Amino acid sequence: MATEPRFSWRRFSWPRFSWRRGVREAALTLAIAAAFLFLLGAQDSTVLRGLETASLDLRFRLRGAKPPEPETVVVLVDDRSLAALGRWPLSRRLFIKAVQSLDQAGARVIAFDLLFAEAEQPVPADLRNAARTAAGGVADPQLRGALAHLAEDDPDTDFANAIRASGRVLLPAAFSFEGPDEEAPVPLSQQVYGTLDRSENEPMFPLQPHSAVLPVPVLAEAAAGIGHVNIAYDKDGEPRYDYLALPFSGDFVPSLALRAAAAYLGLPWNEVGLALGDGVRLGERLIPTDPAMRLVVNYRGPRGTIPTYSFVDLVQGRIPAQTFKDRIVLIGASFIGIADSNPAPFNNTPVPGTERLANIIDTILTGDVIRENPPPWPLIGLVTVLLLALAIGIAAAWMPTRLVALGGAAPILGWGVGAQFAFERGLWLPVVNPGIALAAATASVLLFRYALVDRQRRGIQGAFRHYLAPDLVNQLAAHPDRLQLGGETRNLTIMFSDIRGFTSISESFKSNPQGLSRLINRGFLSPMTALIMARRGTIDKYMGDCIMAFWNAPLDDVRHADNACDSALAMLRELDRINRELEVEAEEEGRVFQPLHIGVGINTGECVVGNMGSDERFAYTAMGDAVNLASRLEGQSKTYGVTAIIGETTRQAAPAWAAIELDLIAVKGKQDAVRIYTLLGDAGLAQSPNFLAHSERHHRMLAAYRAQDWDVARAALAECWGYDLALAALYQLYAERIASYSVNPPGPDWDGVFVAETK
Repeated sequence: MATEPRFSWRRFSWPRFSWRRGVREAALTLAIAAAFLFLLGAQDSTVLRGLETASLDLRFRLRGAKPPEPETVVVLVDDRSLAALGRWPLSRRLFIKAVQSLDQAGARVIAFDLLFAEAEQPVPADLRNAARTAAGGVADPQLRGALAHLAEDDPDTDFANAIRASGRVLLPAAFSFEGPDEEAPVPLSQQVYGTLDRSENEPMFPLQPHSAVLPVPVLAEAAAGIGHVNIAYDKDGEPRYDYLALPFSGDFVPSLALRAAAAYLGLPWNEVGLALGDGVRLGERLIPTDPAMRLVVNYRGPRGTIPTYSFVDLVQGRIPAQTFKDRIVLIGASFIGIADSNPAPFNNTPVPGTERLANIIDTILTGDVIRENPPPWPLIGLVTVLLLALAIGIAAAWMPTRLVALGGAAPILGWGVGAQFAFERGLWLPVVNPGIALAAATASVLLFRYALVDRQRRGIQGAFRHYLAPDLVNQLAAHPDRLQLGGETRNLTIMFSDIRGFTSISESFKSNPQGLSRLINRGFLSPMTALIMARRGTIDKYMGDCIMAFWNAPLDDVRHADNACDSALAMLRELDRINRELEVEAEEEGRVFQPLHIGVGINTGECVVGNMGSDERFAYTAMGDAVNLASRLEGQSKTYGVTAIIGETTRQAAPAWAAIELDLIAVKGKQDAVRIYTLLGDAGLAQSPNFLAHSERHHRMLAAYRAQDWDVARAALAECWGYDLALAALYQLYAERIASYSVNPPGPDWDGVFVAETK
């Protein structure tokens, strides 16, 4: 048996828009969103910042790895290097060899991510001085040579000479943010920005270094440049930025990454300009920063995305020279026991600090900078969020409540998609604060509607859920204007359905009243009710074993007569299934099986429908002459021995169904005669050759009967007998009438109307 789905987009319709409610809900969402944006923007919350930075990491993963340019190569002192070359720290002579190898390979820039803050002295200074003094008084040339070598054994000086000879080596410095202020060491003061450009943005420096740690003086003086390697941590403890400039002792010191990029581009340091609060100029190129001179690290991918080689392979000549030609080579350390590694957004594997430095250099050289909500985007974002909140409020005025949450999620999702789109183009827009504001606005609208606006909807749903199918209840709640409480005149199709022989059935259950209740409620009323509701019917009431239902109220149903006929036939089919189950149940319980039989009466006409009753108790019901006639037709189904009788107006409204005329009848309590029909099947049966032939024979029989041509009527009746056993009682009735009227003709004024004496 086919039933309609629980929800159909085809049948769904939007409620009528209310400007008054729209303005009210739009104002509410706008106010809530603005309040939340102000609240969230006014507080400096670590939790909110952590959520925002987590969203940034997600955006990196959604973007995926972005292959770096080939300018930068990383060389790491790793565990394999220590196993082959000795314990940490390695001898300066190994780094001399590394610099010389890279010079020969044609590296353009060599930058050490190793501080070299302590001197390496295999021979103490006092011992070297003693050897130098003793060498002058020794006659043995071999001994004198050994003492002279001992006196000159200074790896730092040799390393400095190699650095100076290369002319392309950059060294790091590190700042301390604790302790007393110190003057800038001379080597560092020579590395500060020499040019300050004008900027409209006011700079701010949350970190103020107090002292600096540099390489040993001989190395610092030999280097082609020095830059700091301090990591800029976010509130969640992640190394998310690089300070392109840090204030120290009245000047501004560049980062090692910026020094390496400038050296790679061949820019003299005096051509690198600092625009405080705005960015850094590399020649004609501006590298934008936030007001704190921070640059977001645009990670190219997970660990290993930047080409990385082992230090031992470099010093032992196992790496092709072409690998380093015209490139920036960063030399650092990453092995078990060293803490120079940082979390990265792509996976849980930390990235060595030197590789992080390479990502920063690649960001600067490519200009692929991520800017964090720069002006005028804060204002644009605020206006956009408020407009989205306004749209949520307006949409809530005409969207069903169950779709308001979905409608509220759409702007949040849209903002997230837009933020991802912007991120892939170098713009970091916030998603947490706008998302919370929009979610709060949506939640507020839902609560407001639930508490106030949907009160009427819930009242309608509570009042009609026992009458109508859930789909119809939802439609009625969404269109309360279609309901006129108190009564309205509508053209309805009404059905009465009753169990035949219910008294005898009740007697068989007199020792088991619970069984009778289960039979009526679960075995008959529940399945029949479901069939009626599935076909847009409204349950009016139950009267013992009788169901009263109607169609075309409270919601319009242009096919109300067809749906009533469809319900009647579906009920008859369902009754066959119920009887099969009851037969099995009776056999299992050892009692006599009594099949259920029903009568159905259907009529169409004008009725008054609405909430009827008293102030204390009322019900949604239909009243009128058409209702009374439907009840009488159900009662006459016993007279004619058929299951379903429909009135003439129903037949006119639903002409496609297979039905044959029963009689012209004046039911008890009425003087006017009505033409009544019995419903036999659907439109398919109505078009079948057998039914069409039988319908023609039946029509000839009725015509002869009403013309008092008893012989022709009797002959036509004889042709009708064999069509359907369900019509046997009907034709027996007409056989008796014809026989009676043949003996006692009704007279010339007889109009063929049968006057019913019983209900």
